[in-house]
Amino acid sequence: MELSVGAYCNSRIFDCTRGLTSACNQKSFTLRSASAMGPSLNSDFTVFSIRSDLREGRFIRQSKSDPYRTDIRSSSENDFRVPDFQHRYPKARLNPLAAQCHDISNDWIVSLGIDKELDPSMWQSCMAAKFSKFIGYIYDDIEPKDFLWLCKTSTLFLAFDSKMDDGELADRIDWSCDVILDMNLVLLWNDPDNERLLEGLKSILDTLMEIETSRKRAQLHTIHADLVHARNKSKSLLDVNLGAFMSGFRELWLEYIEDLPVECMCRQAEIFQQYTAGLFSEQIARMKGTNISLSDCISVRRLTGGVMPILVFSDRMIEHKRRKSPVSHLPDSLFYGEDMQNMLAACTDIVSWHNDIFGFQKELLNNDHKNTLVYIVFHEYNCQSYTQAGELVLELLHDRIAEMELAYERLRSAAAPEFHPAIDLFMKNCRDWIPGTHEYHKTSSRYNVSNFSISDTGNSKKVEHIIKRQ
Repeated sequence: MELSVGAYCNSRIFDCTRGLTSACNQKSFTLRSASAMGPSLNSDFTVFSIRSDLREGRFIRQSKSDPYRTDIRSSSENDFRVPDFQHRYPKARLNPLAAQCHDISNDWIVSLGIDKELDPSMWQSCMAAKFSKFIGYIYDDIEPKDFLWLCKTSTLFLAFDSKMDDGELADRIDWSCDVILDMNLVLLWNDPDNERLLEGLKSILDTLMEIETSRKRAQLHTIHADLVHARNKSKSLLDVNLGAFMSGFRELWLEYIEDLPVECMCRQAEIFQQYTAGLFSEQIARMKGTNISLSDCISVRRLTGGVMPILVFSDRMIEHKRRKSPVSHLPDSLFYGEDMQNMLAACTDIVSWHNDIFGFQKELLNNDHKNTLVYIVFHEYNCQSYTQAGELVLELLHDRIAEMELAYERLRSAAAPEFHPAIDLFMKNCRDWIPGTHEYHKTSSRYNVSNFSISDTGNSKKVEHIIKRQ
């Protein structure tokens, strides 16, 4: 008999988390989620001093109390030019398995029934994005089994993110609540007493309790009680009845943790939890019509970009290398240390900000641009145009690259030599994300529009639009 999640609703998770309620502070959900990732160069503000407010006056900042003032502004013709991005890294090469793994990943998604979960046009858009090609530009030389796992994972979460962005689901907290709590059941299955995961789950449930439409869901979903009951009955995780998305995630998770050290398993579980929590916070912000600040935008984008789980997959690559040569995994003391977290956070920011710059034109055409960094900088720093805002974000991106490299040097110099190979592999993957992301953005239909092009030479074409600054 299948064990349905939520079938045993005799108590609430608050009774099962061993006093974690008192340990959790009352900060906002977004900030709680972001801080769980560890330090990141003075909590995002090394760059976001915004270079002494952009070299002391080049941009005039609006009042903090009124960054989205609604006074009538005249419409003006605005030229949006994609800024020239020239990086220091070798040009990305495409993994020859990308096309094959794209087909395998798509067939796998269909076998789960995920295609039926999406609107037909949304499904076609997801498949046309060819995220296996994206992964192929980043990981061009990796074991085939690992590459396929990354392709399946990125495709699954692209579909999941698209579903969460569906306008018709904006007020349907019940669906996203079910999926996110089911994921926590999967993550806690092999480590039900993991305090970091339980604290993260407590933050999610606190948020659900604050929203009237989801309060009942938070009370009825007793994940920990379900977990204890299932384990006592010697049930397998495979016996748990999950929906299409989480059935796919369960398969990927069980493959990922196979023969992996507990430390590595736990850190990836926490990253996945933070990813879905970030998506949930975005959904709530959309539902409430909240205008987010610059720093909150960075915190949320870092969680929801989907970069961190792929970066932390480096642990799995290290485990495979250990079978052929002596390579040591990074201990938690290094992984959660300031330099390592700065390096990973910087890479995540670089990829997210690049996406916001080079995907901005398409987001603008779809009227889905107001949560991008370009739009928020445009308003908060009273830029003259979106072009100017994009150029500013690109400057910040280059700063972030320098900070990533600095964090790596500090990390490596402070670590024992036995950990250098693992640190170098993490950094190689961080660096490869930059040219890989850029190459994908230049060639993917997901970001290109008919009258829009991206150039490595700085000769990017102009796109004219009537933009109303509101």
